[in-house]
Parts: sequence; C-alpha cells; structure tokens
Amino acid sequence: TTRLRHRPLIEEEDASALKLGAVKRLHWSEFNNAGCLLISEVKYLLENRDKDAPDTAVYNKTLEYVKTFTKFNTTDSASAVRETLRREPALTQFETAQIANLCPGDAEEAKSVIPR
Repeated sequence: TTRLRHRPLIEEEDASALKLGAVKRLHWSEFNNAGCLLISEVKYLLENRDKDAPDTAVYNKTLEYVKTFTKFNTTDSASAVRETLRREPALTQFETAQIANLCPGDAEEAKSVIPR
C-alpha cells in the first residue's frame, strides 16, 4: 500500500494584504519590518554591490529586470519622488513604492492598478 503524504499548506499570494508568497529558507516574519524599495533604488543597490560578490543567474536576471523597468535614472530623482510621496499620510510604504514604480497618469489609474 502507498502512504499519502501531506503537503504543507501554501499561503496564497495577495498583494493587497502584503502577502507576497513564500521565500525559500526564510521565514516571512523576517520581512515584517522591511521597507519597500523603488525599482530605481534596487537598480542602484545592485549596480553598487560588492565587486567581489559572484554574478549569479538570479543577480543577472534581476539586474536586467530593474534596468528595463526603472523610472528614475539618478538617486536624486528617486529620492525626490519618494520624499514627495512620503508626505501623503494616507499611503502605505507598499502603495508609495508602487506609485513610484508604475508612474500612473492620474489617481484613477493608480487606484485601478494598485491593490488596496
């Protein structure tokens, strides 16, 4: 006879509730106090990482992605956008990052593409 194995329960992703899926070897609680980065900020961090760090497939794909989708080419412009959005008390960190990353044309477009 074969024994059935119980599969671990996998939590569904839900960006509106900031449930962003499982991360291998890390517990989700490790990200509870993590801030949300703009794609432009990630690009800067990746391009200025330790030169001794190995180039991996994940690193190269991530760098390619952020180069494709970055909206702000200087750290000053990314910082200015972040500061402007941070002044809006109704926005969460996630919403601030999404608005900066997507650059919606108006409030209605932002509401339609960013989960609340």
